[in-house]
Amino acid sequence: MDFLNQTSEQLKDLFGSMTPGSRITAALLLIVVVISLGYLLTAQVSGPDLDLMNGEPVTVGQLQAMKGAFAKAGLNSYEVRGTQIFIPRGRRDAYMAALLDGNALPPNIATLFGDPEKGSSAFESREQRNERVQVAKQKRLSLVISKMNGIENAVVFFGTETLPGFTRQKITTASATVWPHAAGQLDSDQVSSIRHFLSGAIPGLKSQNVTVIDGNSNRTCHVIDAENPDGNGTFLADLQKTYEEHWRGKILNALSYVPGVVVTPTVVLDAERKRLSRETTINPKAVTVRQKDESSSTSSTGSSPAGPPGMRANAAPNAPQALSGVPGNSSNAESEETRSEIESIASGTETESETTGHLPKRISVSVSVPNSYFEKVWRKLNPAEEGQEPPAPDQAVLDKIRTEESGRIQKQVANLLPPVANVTDPLELVNVSAYPDLPIAQQPLPGVSENALAWLGQHWGTVGMIGLALFSLVTVRSMIRSAPVASETAEGPRILSAEGDEDDDEAAAIAASQLSRFSGSGPSLRDELSNLVQEDPDTAANILRSWIGNPN
Repeated sequence: MDFLNQTSEQLKDLFGSMTPGSRITAALLLIVVVISLGYLLTAQVSGPDLDLMNGEPVTVGQLQAMKGAFAKAGLNSYEVRGTQIFIPRGRRDAYMAALLDGNALPPNIATLFGDPEKGSSAFESREQRNERVQVAKQKRLSLVISKMNGIENAVVFFGTETLPGFTRQKITTASATVWPHAAGQLDSDQVSSIRHFLSGAIPGLKSQNVTVIDGNSNRTCHVIDAENPDGNGTFLADLQKTYEEHWRGKILNALSYVPGVVVTPTVVLDAERKRLSRETTINPKAVTVRQKDESSSTSSTGSSPAGPPGMRANAAPNAPQALSGVPGNSSNAESEETRSEIESIASGTETESETTGHLPKRISVSVSVPNSYFEKVWRKLNPAEEGQEPPAPDQAVLDKIRTEESGRIQKQVANLLPPVANVTDPLELVNVSAYPDLPIAQQPLPGVSENALAWLGQHWGTVGMIGLALFSLVTVRSMIRSAPVASETAEGPRILSAEGDEDDDEAAAIAASQLSRFSGSGPSLRDELSNLVQEDPDTAANILRSWIGNPN
């Protein structure tokens, strides 16, 4: 507490000894120092390192609107890193308020799926209500598609048309313009997903009535569907591209151990959309279909009396016959009949098959390998001894390694390709070549001056406030050191002046000499007394008499 009391007394005496102008200047400088320190501690403790949207990516269109809202609110301490905005800690409320005031908050699915009746009025017609609901649904569908993986932004439009006639048939069509991330392009899976999503979300919409446009390449994307070709020549091109991408990825995975390899497949498609074939084979040997066998047999036995021989017995048929005791001859007859019917047809097989067309008819691959890969293979086979530099490879040895590695890569890729008609050796479909490694121009790194200027441009506010605070402190310190200090021996000059021994100028000089002596910045007391005795003995005697008479 004594230290605090002494310090407060010293500051009070110092402030009392200042002139009014010095007091005002010191007070203003003290205020500047306090404000500068407060600004540094609250606003610029650290750089912009807080993600404003908590990891949610921001699209390019949304970013422009958010920048405009920040500029309108006077906020410029943010930093854009890719698709995220970073702000200083403790300023989230100010930035979110600026986005809310500027209507620049990124859209959210939960907020868009609100009450569809919001914004309606009693005087709104049915057509206006339907149009408002349709616009809200288009925004929702656009937002859902933009949240898909690999898609940055999307715009969806759809409408329904009623055809004239008794049936009053309705046709619904839709269009989706999609911008993939990082200037990429839509693939067939994304196009198919978008078309099926819209056909399921919009009643009465068929997938073939959905048009998907790639906003980066300005081309119409078509789904690979052989049943519904568009007929404008792009169907086969898209299908060929899809097959080539498939085989490129498959071969690159197999050759992933070769750094810098370039794979270029070429796919030739079958131009027929559908193929129907029927094959019949006839066997010369007939095949019995039906057989019928029938058989019958008859048997008869009998006898009759015999008359006398000669013509007389038969001359008079009505004359009575004379019976004799000679018996007549007996008869016995048997018969058998068999009938068979066989129905047969020629044997054979009939095969009917249907094949979907537009399949790859021929796939050829070109593989380019950098020369550095063959050098790495040679160095792996011929490692350098420890502590020695690796020797330079011989060109003949490198050519041999190139031939062996190229043949091995050719066989590996050929085994991945499907068989091709009229091609007996699959190695004919693979071509392996080498290309020289061209040096890549390195971008010059920024120098110290450029880094310093960039850092100063980013943190000029902090540097300025620190400089102002240091300048204020130095100014206050210089004012404190230059301020006069009250001396207890100030009565000496007043005594001399009261006696009238010297004039006012001499009294002021003596007072200054007395002040410098007590302040420790002038000569010692002994030297001053010696000089005073030599210059003015009477004055020195008066001073000594005054000191002796006033011991306190």
